[in-house]
Amino acid sequence: MQRLNVKQTQIRECIEKSLFAVDRLPPLQKGEILLLQLVKFEALQLGKLHSRIEFALLYDHYEVDHTGEISRQHWPMAGKTWRYILFCSGTIPTIPFSLEDLPLSTDYGGRTNPRTVSPKDEILILHYIWGKMTGYDLRDEFGPSLVRETIVNYDVIVEREKPRKIIVPEHEEFYRDPLLAESLKSIYDHRCQVCGMNFKIKYQEPFAETHHIHSLSKGGLDISKNIIVICPNHHRIIHKTDAKFDKTKLLYKYPNGLEERLLLSDHFGKKSFWV
Repeated sequence: MQRLNVKQTQIRECIEKSLFAVDRLPPLQKGEILLLQLVKFEALQLGKLHSRIEFALLYDHYEVDHTGEISRQHWPMAGKTWRYILFCSGTIPTIPFSLEDLPLSTDYGGRTNPRTVSPKDEILILHYIWGKMTGYDLRDEFGPSLVRETIVNYDVIVEREKPRKIIVPEHEEFYRDPLLAESLKSIYDHRCQVCGMNFKIKYQEPFAETHHIHSLSKGGLDISKNIIVICPNHHRIIHKTDAKFDKTKLLYKYPNGLEERLLLSDHFGKKSFWV
């Protein structure tokens, strides 16, 4: 991890283009975090003494700026050029913070650029880096207000990017008869069998999902007796909690002891000719 001092007039280009310029090149590893720290006198003027760091770069590679052309292209008002241009794979937000406010082993002040952060101090700083903690952990440690500020900075970054695509590798899925699912939805008029929710009443649009009580991946069959019509909320919470279905009582049992009986169970009461 490296600490980089940056001026307010130059930081936007760093954030938008994921670039930085230095005259001294320390050993850098691909993917290394580069903290963009606002210079102290500007932080004081802007009321950001306790939030000098709001963004970081992920280092990728460097190029030598032999003629100064790259420096002038990106920072034309700087009045100088730099020897090395750091090209980064992306910009990420941080929880707004200042190194001076943390119980670090070293003072990272001064004009030296870049300044290597010790592994011991890096452990403390990583908590502030986007993606290193879950959203709930961020909220519990820093509070909703700071998390909201971080999300605003996240939007600033992403709004200037093109939508990213990911390639999903081919994978096997179990066949589900769409006609069976639609037929079950139709007999309940798209109402959730657990809570009775009907989107059509409120939104004038019928909508429901189907859920296999005994999952196909564990040997369940794609038959009506193994399917319930369900709203998205119940579908997600049943998967999330791994709730168990009691077929004799027609109810779901959740790990916390809650039980929810099906309000609608018409197709479970019908016996086929072969049974």
